[in-house]
Amino acid sequence: MPSWADSVLGVGIILVIGVVAPVLVLLIGKALAGPEHPMKRKRFESGNAPVGNSRGFFSMQYYPYLLMFIIAEPFAIFLFIVSMSAGSVTSAWISTLLAGIIIMALAVRGARSLAEGD
Repeated sequence: MPSWADSVLGVGIILVIGVVAPVLVLLIGKALAGPEHPMKRKRFESGNAPVGNSRGFFSMQYYPYLLMFIIAEPFAIFLFIVSMSAGSVTSAWISTLLAGIIIMALAVRGARSLAEGD
């Protein structure tokens, strides 16, 4: 059985790799990218020529999807972790699927309420 120091060392190595690797990838990508073309900063409009400034206001059209994702994903992960501690793999998968069905039913109900204007 590994000691406490071995566990801390393992977590420390994973944290260092998790911080250093993305920084290295970004630096290597920046070094290999070359000069930036001015067209890269312009807005892309489905194959049409860009019109106007690329910097605009934040559209609130997709904000509810963002909130739904931010709330539903950690909830689903938490349910999966809790269900894995249920004892058997079969009961874990069944409880995870039931939780997913309940979440989907609530999402459909919420979407219908929004469409109806409740």
